[in-house]
Amino acid sequence: MTYKKNKKYLKRTSSRDTLRNFTWNTQVATVYPDFSFDTLLTLIDNDPTARGALIHFVDKCMEGAYNVVRKDSLKYDRKFELHLDEKYQFRQEFLRKSFMMGKVYNNIFWEIVPDTKGHTKFINVLDTYNVEPITEPNGDPIRYKSKIPNAKTGEYPTWNKKEIVWVKLGDRGQGWAPVDMKALYETLVAKDFVRRYVAWLWKTGQYRVIYNFKNASDKDVTDFLVFARKHDNHFKTPFVSKGEMETKMLRDMREAETIIDLMKYYDSQILINMRVPPIDAGIPDATGRSNADAQSNNLNTSITSIKKAIEDKINFELFSKINKSNNLLRFAPNDRFAERMVFENIQIMKSMNMSNDSIEEYLGEKGMFFEKRLFDPMPEMTSMNNPRDKDNFPSRQGKPEGQPDKEVGTGEEASTRPDQLGEK
Repeated sequence: MTYKKNKKYLKRTSSRDTLRNFTWNTQVATVYPDFSFDTLLTLIDNDPTARGALIHFVDKCMEGAYNVVRKDSLKYDRKFELHLDEKYQFRQEFLRKSFMMGKVYNNIFWEIVPDTKGHTKFINVLDTYNVEPITEPNGDPIRYKSKIPNAKTGEYPTWNKKEIVWVKLGDRGQGWAPVDMKALYETLVAKDFVRRYVAWLWKTGQYRVIYNFKNASDKDVTDFLVFARKHDNHFKTPFVSKGEMETKMLRDMREAETIIDLMKYYDSQILINMRVPPIDAGIPDATGRSNADAQSNNLNTSITSIKKAIEDKINFELFSKINKSNNLLRFAPNDRFAERMVFENIQIMKSMNMSNDSIEEYLGEKGMFFEKRLFDPMPEMTSMNNPRDKDNFPSRQGKPEGQPDKEVGTGEEASTRPDQLGEK
């Protein structure tokens, strides 16, 4: 059998390519479509739970502050920190996009754009999906290639490894770090199918009322339909019919309970994959118990992990490539509750008589630096009167040994010792 050479008319049965949208073996059979970043991002944008969880995760990453210090002295460098915010829009254009790309793709690419004098002009966060790294067999980068051609020349731009900083989260050593969103893909596809199914039910009127006339003529039915259309929007107008009639629903509304339970299951799977606690997605705990602190701790663990990875890449690669290797960036605690815990620990350290240097070292490990001095020097000890000197007063001295006590008496017979009157 011969086939036309034109690919437009080439039958699928004659193609040597595998059927990618269907998998069948002894363990699994699936008809899910092939994984696609474009489809995944569209599903995330259309799903309120996934989109809300992603934005909330990025917002929580941005809640905590950061400090820039000098590497040699670990002293707070306000001038360079303001320089980063002013020239590179470090907080909004750099960190926020980095957290977003890291959460979605597990891979972040920072582009260093020099000016004509060799100084850094911009620091761009590239769209991860449009960058293709060319690596050694062990995963070390050789160069980077854009997947989008130049609009004028049609050529694909490339970067050398000095112009790009590649942050890999969850790296296994070779090529791209695994993308966590692949585990989310099938859940979003299934949930989207259920949502489209529910929309189809309402669009096609699957929950309409059925009127069954048992002994009415065709004219009676026609008159009833005309009357029903005329007063369709007037629910106070009673229906008038001739003959015996029964009504029932085309579909049972109780099936919506099963659909709702299925959607809740998909939402829980989405939050598990994105590592966002249900309470942060606006889903209350069904047990009625308050476990917000425990859920918040799990979220903070995930946020701290991605911050540490980005922090190391900024300090030991990005700053070196922009000739700012004398500085270090340190992320502060994730939120005000974590800051409060740090200060409570400091109170405990002070009660243990730990030195101020140890406390400052602890604050530095937590990313909390201050421009001014934290602790004033201890005042010098001055000479103080002995508080036991009052024991030498005559009124507090006892009688010599062997001397009997003088009778004092009561009332008019009572007397006062001369030393109590101030007499000598």
